[in-house]
Amino acid sequence: MNIIIVLLIILLTLMIAVGGKRGAKSFFALCMNFVTLFIMLLLMAFRLDPVKVTILGSVIITSITLFYINGWNRKTVSSLLSVLLAVLLTMLLTYKAGTGARIQGFSYEQSESISSFSLYIQLNFSKLVICQILIGLLGAIIDVSITISSSMNELRSKDPSMLRLKLFFSGMNIGKDILGTMTNTLLFAYIGGFMTLVIYFNELHYSFADIINSKIFCTEAFQALSGGIGIILIIPITALAASRILK
Repeated sequence: MNIIIVLLIILLTLMIAVGGKRGAKSFFALCMNFVTLFIMLLLMAFRLDPVKVTILGSVIITSITLFYINGWNRKTVSSLLSVLLAVLLTMLLTYKAGTGARIQGFSYEQSESISSFSLYIQLNFSKLVICQILIGLLGAIIDVSITISSSMNELRSKDPSMLRLKLFFSGMNIGKDILGTMTNTLLFAYIGGFMTLVIYFNELHYSFADIINSKIFCTEAFQALSGGIGIILIIPITALAASRILK
């Protein structure tokens, strides 16, 4: 626990040193988002619908991240609307695939870890996996959305006479530059969490076919692909929303 406090102090110090007042606001926004996420987990544990809780939590987390740090203005409003629409579309596209693939529950490899716990918890793990994907995706699409919206707002301020269609295509070009790096960020984040499992599989002498057919691998791959879909969707949505709201 002491190590966590020390790391938090180091993080706060660096954020203030680099970002100044905005860095401090970003740190407190991070703390508020953590509290929001913890409350979301409690509500899910109390048997509330995980999807509804996640959508409501996404609204709160996105609002804190955008409005508390960047203020209430047209670019943050367009980013908020874009993020919420991208979250809903990603959920609609991945929910059916997730339930059809039976991405849920714990795998055989995790049986030893949960053997001392009760398994009758009456939670829908299919929905929980979708919610986990959306929460993991949220930070990345907020980052992409506000980057595109801020850049388009800067272009509009430099040239107020810019046509809406031209502003839209400028936003799309900005998004294309971000697309590759952000999808790689999500991919490496999921692969980083999977590396220890690959070593574990190797110690168990799993074949390649066993690994790619294991529930853990399928879940990680499903999350990475769903995250990529969300990153792709946020670009045209933000470009369209910002081009209309900013003009």
